[in-house]
Amino acid sequence: MRAHDRARSFAAMVAIMGLVAACNSNDLLDVDTPGSVPVSMIDDPKNAQLAVNSAVADFECAFGSMVAVEGIISDELADAQLGAAAWPYDRRDANTQPGGSYGTNLCDNNQTPGIYNPLSTARWDADHALDNLNNKWTDADVPNRQELIAKAALYAGFSYAALGMSMCEAAFDLGPQVDQAGMFALAEERFTTAIATGQATSQPDIVNAAYVGRARVRLFQGNKQGAADDAALVPAGFVLNAANDASDNRLYNRLFAVTQQFGFYTVEGLSLNLKTEKGEVDPRSAVTLTDTRPADNKSPIYVPNKYADGYTTPTRIASYEEAQLILAEAQGGAAAVTAINGLRATAGLLPYTGPTDDASIQALVIDERRRALFLEGFRNYDLQRFDLPFNPAVGTPFPLKGGTYGDTRCLPLPDIERFNNPNIT
Repeated sequence: MRAHDRARSFAAMVAIMGLVAACNSNDLLDVDTPGSVPVSMIDDPKNAQLAVNSAVADFECAFGSMVAVEGIISDELADAQLGAAAWPYDRRDANTQPGGSYGTNLCDNNQTPGIYNPLSTARWDADHALDNLNNKWTDADVPNRQELIAKAALYAGFSYAALGMSMCEAAFDLGPQVDQAGMFALAEERFTTAIATGQATSQPDIVNAAYVGRARVRLFQGNKQGAADDAALVPAGFVLNAANDASDNRLYNRLFAVTQQFGFYTVEGLSLNLKTEKGEVDPRSAVTLTDTRPADNKSPIYVPNKYADGYTTPTRIASYEEAQLILAEAQGGAAAVTAINGLRATAGLLPYTGPTDDASIQALVIDERRRALFLEGFRNYDLQRFDLPFNPAVGTPFPLKGGTYGDTRCLPLPDIERFNNPNIT
């Protein structure tokens, strides 16, 4: 997205929010959007808090959309619609259609959620606010400037990390293509800023979230020691959630909305009630059959239990559980078993008692991540980085809806970026 287009959109939000600054947030729905406002409002230090809060809100909406899309591609979810728009996700051939929905649709599209557009918007919001806070505004302009720097850096980091897990390439601020490793490196820089400023301003929740995020992208870059060092610092019970709400579609828990509420998607058959190697159904990935009428009038609609409480169910962005799984993967051996069995005990599951050679531990970590982080946005990138086999195999007929299964692991730079960015090669 071109920066000036995003600025106009953000400035309109600033104007609306300014009118209701003293009101309940629910009153936002009663405000008429003005036809135009000065773009300069986005760079007014009086709107610094709003700029960062808007970045958080845009990320939370984008994150829900990303989790849904990645879940469909990786067969955590299955399409339950008659319309063909979302079939490329479920058929795993979205990578052959760079002009498709993943590049253009918004985060509140329940039938065919977007991914590149929403995450790029959230990333721009956070980075633009961070640039203003670091380079243009002073402590005199913004009394809580350091606190806001930590928060903006945190959500910029999560935006880059999500783009890196989802996209083969992306581009930022009309720059050239950046590959997955480059996006993870950018995320690490932002998380490092969030840790330093979060510590200096006594914001432990931001620091802990940034430790999880930095451990994540360090692991993805092959820095196992750095990942383990960060993951070990995350306290038991820590979680950063998206604050979902029932008052507006943008705020919905997207996984609940696309499954139980609207019946557009269901849990894929091969992901129903996943079990441990001991045959126990894992409550962390358990599902429930609903009486929701499916859009295709055929598919039974299953909802993940973790999202079954409705629109307000939080969506986990970072957690102690993820940190422990990072620690397990980074350290391996007996340390991995200790970390995983600690998580299993909390979930009421029997401990792992199998072999601890490298291959067995890797298989254990892959399977544990599939269940413990079910529908949290990780599965598709895990399939890619561990080079796991496609199931169904590439070339298998896509049932009832035509075509064959493809080989999407990550999504290519979409046409909307390629055609509008003069620096794309």
